[in-house]
Amino acid sequence: MKFSTLATALALAPAVASASRMLNETAMLNETASTLPEINDLMNIAFPMWEVNDKGERKKITECTVDACEWNPFYVTKRYDGLHPDFGGHPSDNDVKYAFFASSPYAGQPYPGTPHHCPPDAPDNITAGECPKIATTSDYGPEGPGHVPPHIGLASLTWAVRDELFSMEEMFDYDNYECRVVPNVLFQMVRNYYPRVEGEKVDYPPPIVPEGGDFQYEFPSGRGLENQEPPYEPGPPHWCTEEMLASGHWDGVCPYIFEGPDAGKYRHPHIAYAALEVYLANMAMPDKCATTWLQNNPWFLDEDRVTTDTPFPVMTNDKDDAKSLKNWLGQPVLPWTYDSGDARDVEVMSAEATRALLDIAAPTTTVAPTTTAESSCALQPIPTNPDDFDEPHWETILELAFPTWATPANGCPRLDALGGTIVPEYTAFPKPEEGKFNPCYYTKAFAGLDTKLGGYPTPIDTKYQYEYAAPFQKQPGDGSTHHCTLDAVDIGACPKFQNDCGKDCASITEKGIGHIPPFVALAAIKNEYNSISCTADVCSEWFDFETSGCNIQPPKLDELVIKYFGDGDTIKFQPPILIDGKPSSTYYRLEYLGESPACDDGNCRGPHYCSKEVADEGVIWGDFCPYVHTGDNSGQYRHPHLALAALELWISNQCMPDKCAAQWLDSPNGQGYAADSTKSTAIVWAEMDNNALPWAQPMVPYKWPNSEDGIYPGHTMLYGDSDSKEAPAPYVTEFVNVNPDVAEPATDATATDDAPTYAPTYAPTKGDTTGDAPATAKSESSSAWLMPNTVAVVLAGLACIFMM
Repeated sequence: MKFSTLATALALAPAVASASRMLNETAMLNETASTLPEINDLMNIAFPMWEVNDKGERKKITECTVDACEWNPFYVTKRYDGLHPDFGGHPSDNDVKYAFFASSPYAGQPYPGTPHHCPPDAPDNITAGECPKIATTSDYGPEGPGHVPPHIGLASLTWAVRDELFSMEEMFDYDNYECRVVPNVLFQMVRNYYPRVEGEKVDYPPPIVPEGGDFQYEFPSGRGLENQEPPYEPGPPHWCTEEMLASGHWDGVCPYIFEGPDAGKYRHPHIAYAALEVYLANMAMPDKCATTWLQNNPWFLDEDRVTTDTPFPVMTNDKDDAKSLKNWLGQPVLPWTYDSGDARDVEVMSAEATRALLDIAAPTTTVAPTTTAESSCALQPIPTNPDDFDEPHWETILELAFPTWATPANGCPRLDALGGTIVPEYTAFPKPEEGKFNPCYYTKAFAGLDTKLGGYPTPIDTKYQYEYAAPFQKQPGDGSTHHCTLDAVDIGACPKFQNDCGKDCASITEKGIGHIPPFVALAAIKNEYNSISCTADVCSEWFDFETSGCNIQPPKLDELVIKYFGDGDTIKFQPPILIDGKPSSTYYRLEYLGESPACDDGNCRGPHYCSKEVADEGVIWGDFCPYVHTGDNSGQYRHPHLALAALELWISNQCMPDKCAAQWLDSPNGQGYAADSTKSTAIVWAEMDNNALPWAQPMVPYKWPNSEDGIYPGHTMLYGDSDSKEAPAPYVTEFVNVNPDVAEPATDATATDDAPTYAPTYAPTKGDTTGDAPATAKSESSSAWLMPNTVAVVLAGLACIFMM
């Protein structure tokens, strides 16, 4: 990937007439790819500046239009960034769409539109230091690279031009990104100069050192407010009073350098980055991209634009005209008085949104068939999360196997309380993307079905060997671990296979280990993988593609489960929670069990957030209730069987990269997944109190099956005209007749080939804060696939579980 076309473009580029006072035409013509114009010159081209007197005050106010607008050259505060240029600010990081800003939303919390992420209910006196920036330990998780400071993007782009890493054609894609560098290309530039060690945070150098780009317009305040002159010493670029610094509050509100020889000369690295981007885009696409930022972004002057300025505290010079230099030079008043303001519906460059733009996949390591020691040592360590007791970074591991749709800019939709109303700032649902999964997951109703509905594969689909599912005979709890009779009502009361030795216990008999939750097997695999030395050959001992595909061989998994959780003829385990503030033996954070205040009434059932009314009904299976859908963790629940499948695939991909793809849909288990709903492993759902909402609660009084007048599956969708269906898995048939005489259930629903899409059935608007929506009608019926009755498989051992 060479940058030769840029070198030609730079050498032949005509001088920009409007910038003639800043840049000599001859010098411009002589530039090459390795000698870009000085960055301040580029900023003055992209952001033409008004004239000031010797005090820094504007000499003449002229009309600001897209083609003729001037910006403040005596820049001393970020207070008015994102507002009209006449206020003295510059475009914000979000305005220039710097891809890796990892911005906080404008949801009414403190410090919106900055990299500081405060809780939604944080008080206004919280310090910025208590609201962390997003620093990830892997680029492949839902938050991607996290916050990459703009000076790093600037340095990377500058050096990539110098080193001719990419061609102009590779750098720009006007149809998708207009005059911006393609985010995926910028990401590759960044990682070329600032590589990441998987599982670790990247320690980016500051902008004032050569390693950080040696940015000359920072003017750090390390020598203190009274010494605004060279030499400058390391520190923030904000010049605060000693009292303000001692308060611990956000120094970003203090002015930039405003005295001495460099007064007013501070420039944001994101403005420098945008200027370089404008310059390169004009070289690449002169017929589409102009020489100024405003010409390429005319929307910035729209009167009805929602602005991206960040609230400031009370400042000393607030009484002065907001467009005056005196106002701009104000210092924060102490004690700190701050109002975070109202929520705004404005798009930000969130970490999740940027991750969706990156076409990156986890690297694989091919294990050469050499010695045992060499083979094992070639395997990568499991990525860990330092903010979660150094447990595996499950979000990263899951994202590798089950990549997700783009998350809404503000985060997943949520209710303000269990049974409450939708939070106005979180009304946007994610949009389905082909071959990817739902990032805002509220219900298992769509598990086993087309990914566009919002579900994930079931334990049957991932071949979890201890599931022992009930067969699909149209009985309550079909395909679940509960083996119910055809007339059962309380699915949760139906027995599980060999799960009969008490709480958190399963029996071991001649038939094998009974049903254990996936988090038990997951913990066993994690523990063993982390403990083995280079003398153990994981690839050959754990996997046999001919018999078990990309899953760990059943006997090996038995061995690991018994090793870590065996107790005589039983398997005993702890729940996946924190016990006395420390992880249990099966700890798995993404269950989000029993969060307060949603579960304070004893109403929740494991990870299922049932209403008090549903819980009091007594006979309603908790699994019909939604997962966490209030607070910051709304939509973030992930099944432990998915984490297990992702971890298995992550390991097997290293061992057999030619057979085990990194993504589950491309792996053997994913072949043909959800191709036909009448052959799927989805469970017939109950009637819900609103069949159009993904976080609906079961109807009270309880009614089963679902009527299919909304988005939830019932008998017609999952069985068509048949009384049973085939789905390869180890089934237990002790409690269900193999060939039941089942009458067609009374329902007004019709079969359809067009499954209801996830979210479009309920896309709340600003005016709709109730969390309610009308049920949607299904399409006309189509011919359903007729299936003969299933000949259910009776479990005879573990050898025939896989590769069916």
